[in-house]
Amino acid sequence: MAVPTYDKFIEPVLRFLATRPEGALVREVREAAAEMLGLDEQQRAEVITSGQLTYQNRTGWAHDRLKRAGLSQSLSRGKWCLTPAGMSWVASHPQPMTELEVSHFACDF
Repeated sequence: MAVPTYDKFIEPVLRFLATRPEGALVREVREAAAEMLGLDEQQRAEVITSGQLTYQNRTGWAHDRLKRAGLSQSLSRGKWCLTPAGMSWVASHPQPMTELEVSHFACDF
């Protein structure tokens, strides 16, 4: 099975970062997203043309979309966290994201 598209990584990245208000290392976010999505070893080994692991690339794109939406930020090189707006969004949306919400974050920014 192929690695899910980057939009499927948005919610796992958002929810994991919400558990780490002080921020998390990018590698921790990548692994947490892979776990939440149930990626197997074959999926984790898939690479894109540049040689980067696909799931790591898609985690990065998901974070980029959350940053554009004002919900996350890079604290320093290799460390991400939610903004106050991101923490507020998660607190007010405890249920899984709807397709419309995912589409909004994936396409509107």
